[in-house]
Amino acid sequence: MNNLIYGNQQTDKVAASVEEIVRRDVGSASPLTYRVTGGDAPPASVTSVLVDIGHVLGSGTVTPLLGVELDLPAARPATLTAQVVRQGVGCYTGALLFTISLAKPVDGEVTIEDHKSFGTPKFLGGAAAGRLNGAKDLAKRVDRVLRTESEMGSIKVKAPRLFRLAPDGAGSLLVIGSLPRLTSMGMGATTDAKEVLEIAMAVEAAI
Repeated sequence: MNNLIYGNQQTDKVAASVEEIVRRDVGSASPLTYRVTGGDAPPASVTSVLVDIGHVLGSGTVTPLLGVELDLPAARPATLTAQVVRQGVGCYTGALLFTISLAKPVDGEVTIEDHKSFGTPKFLGGAAAGRLNGAKDLAKRVDRVLRTESEMGSIKVKAPRLFRLAPDGAGSLLVIGSLPRLTSMGMGATTDAKEVLEIAMAVEAAI
């Protein structure tokens, strides 16, 4: 079973399992190139396990175990950095950070409003935001992938809402933050990487 929740803290094994999920998400027939950052957290102990239980109950902060930065198959340079967080003697995948280069420039930074219970949030920031708001269903698609809470087994994971489109040289850089989503009654998981890449191309077309 590979649901981005693991019963061990073996850097190589965990990183390869994260790559497997992302490769499936983007529909790649060949393994994705990835790099591991961190991986030097101290071994789990009885004390750390008790501290981690406290984190699940809403106190304290998470303890990153490692990061997995994957190159995504896309028309433009694109990466996904997945944060893997220590939990007891195992770990789970938390925050997902997508960075995608776009060929078209923007006139200034673009963000998006907070999620709304009723209605669709709007893009904010200059003429580029107006063009994105004019693209049918784009704001809805972005809103759906900007997960700020997720259930990873018995663990409630939270992350800040992050959508940022900013000038970058002759083009622009799109940054999207999200969290994994469990599938198949918790037996599987997805990063929705394919949808994020498709959103990036829709953003580029709209601006």
